[in-house]
Amino acid sequence: MIVEDNSQIPSDASAVTVARWLSLRDAVVSELRAVGLPAFASCNGRTDSDGRVVGILVDVSTLADEGGVQIDWHQPDERLTPITQALEAGTAREVVESMMVRYGGVGQVLTNAAVLVLGIAGFTLEPSRRTYSALEYDVLHGPGEIELDDRHQ
Repeated sequence: MIVEDNSQIPSDASAVTVARWLSLRDAVVSELRAVGLPAFASCNGRTDSDGRVVGILVDVSTLADEGGVQIDWHQPDERLTPITQALEAGTAREVVESMMVRYGGVGQVLTNAAVLVLGIAGFTLEPSRRTYSALEYDVLHGPGEIELDDRHQ
């Protein structure tokens, strides 16, 4: 996966906590891939991929204020191109808003699918507490585990 050696992760969280989060992240990625959803592991927003990922990004944030495992849907850049072009061309606001609603709706449906799949598998999730993350979820713990996340203890 992304990081094998926790000592190289810049972190406000303890090494033990980061190791648990990385393990939880890997379990989430495995579960989503097992049902056919594209899922990608990252740490502090960085992935193995050279380009932008398309699918569920399962990220471990090691920062004190937002630490833990988060998931959200990442759409292909090609989906944003028409919105960018419309904005640059000065297209009517209603047209741009319509495209943005469609883009956001797809993200919401696919994020909800991941949340449902993980819930059925026994993971516990809640809407993200991070600012500007309406379609993002925090994964609190895996199936059969007690709270892994120090912020909830």
